[in-house]
Amino acid sequence: MDEPVTRRYRIPAPAERVRAVVCAPLSWPWLTGSGMSVEFERRDGAIGRYRAERGGVSVPFAVERAARSVTLSLTGEDGAPGDAALTWTVGELPDGTSEVVLTTHGEEPALLGEAWDAADLGGALGAWSRDIDRACEHHDPLGAARALAPMLRERAADSEAARTLDASSVAALRAAGLFRLGPPKPLGGLDARPGVIVSAIAELSRADAAAGWCTFIGNQSAYSAWLEEDVATELAGPDGGLILAGSTAVSGTAEPRGNGTVEVNGRWRFNSGCLHADWLMAGVSVPTAEGAVPMLAFLPWDAVTILDTWHVAGLSGTGSHDLVLDRVEVPRRRLAPLFTAPAAIGETLHKLSPYNIQAVLMAGLPLGIARRALDEVPPADGTTVPLARLETELAAARALVLETVDGYWSELAGAETLPASSGARLALVLRHAADTAKRVTSAAVRLAGPEVTGPGHAALRRCLRDAFATGQHLAVSDDIVARNAARLYPEGAT
Repeated sequence: MDEPVTRRYRIPAPAERVRAVVCAPLSWPWLTGSGMSVEFERRDGAIGRYRAERGGVSVPFAVERAARSVTLSLTGEDGAPGDAALTWTVGELPDGTSEVVLTTHGEEPALLGEAWDAADLGGALGAWSRDIDRACEHHDPLGAARALAPMLRERAADSEAARTLDASSVAALRAAGLFRLGPPKPLGGLDARPGVIVSAIAELSRADAAAGWCTFIGNQSAYSAWLEEDVATELAGPDGGLILAGSTAVSGTAEPRGNGTVEVNGRWRFNSGCLHADWLMAGVSVPTAEGAVPMLAFLPWDAVTILDTWHVAGLSGTGSHDLVLDRVEVPRRRLAPLFTAPAAIGETLHKLSPYNIQAVLMAGLPLGIARRALDEVPPADGTTVPLARLETELAAARALVLETVDGYWSELAGAETLPASSGARLALVLRHAADTAKRVTSAAVRLAGPEVTGPGHAALRRCLRDAFATGQHLAVSDDIVARNAARLYPEGAT
């Protein structure tokens, strides 16, 4: 067998950041600049399966992540990994920079070898890391979001092509503290005011709706407040924080076992951000003597199977694949009574119901998408009046959202929960924001005229797709509106 061949790349960036991108195959197309495409196929535990293509040549492969490296193995038609072909190891150097060591074992697939030979890793990752450094100079989430916006805009098309948020965007959001908007303080939560949360998510969504969406989803780590504090801190990620993905839908079961665990089985749809999450959540039905009780199970990222199901037009870059659990044991202490009890820990945000927490985190998303759509239509003869009307409509929707969420904090200053009528308002306001975004983006597309179909308006077309995809979320469905209208006016409910 041939001796291993080693390539070394010096990267002017911290190893933790570099590792996040180099070890993510879906980032390799932009990172190598080689014209290669990479498609995700599935992930079983820590082993992900992908397919690289260029010029009619296709190479199926599997990667296995470790703490400081990733190993690539070529796969056969049955998908089973063969012998290791390539290993990437990222080490930290004494000066705070890093070194990527790429080791080839045996015969190297030409497509992959040529791609890495052409890569300017130091240039690409060095510039990206400097963007993160500038964002980290801001000590408020909105300032950090604004600082990251140019980089997120640049990566938006890559996320859309990969059908998941690009690893460089994830790492930047993590480093800038933007996954700390939702979790309780024991998990590094910032205890940010709601207006700050809404504005930061709106700014991210203005740059790239997938980034805004995955940030709001990742901050559903707020639900860890329903665990006991010692259990919640077990979920801390590599930065002491937590990126969560998964589904609260009760689409599985958790059968008690005699050893302090439950066996979880089920399949969940729409798990945005599942490929980059530290932990996954899954709504489950737990049998008790009094009947089945809905709870939320928390599982480490490498305990689940993820299926390639996210082939969509809108919000394509969110990686909302299906999650499967087949006889997975979960410690009973990692079941949270999300639906039936108040939070065990946390701050003002965690006094809200889980649905209102989701609404606070989500409300900035449609506002940011609509803002970007208007940014893409410069004023011209005949468009100034309709643009002014759209600006006013969007400003009114934003003001309503901010008034509502800031009002919640005032109400909760001297109370543990909101009255039912108050809790109902935000769901209706969120639906109004989503509807406004659809109207504004549709009107922006019409104002752009026939040129909207050209290459110069790709971002505007993406805004339209993303706005309408947002409007399909359960949180803004007709059923949710009807339920909350009945809570707002109980005397009129039938």
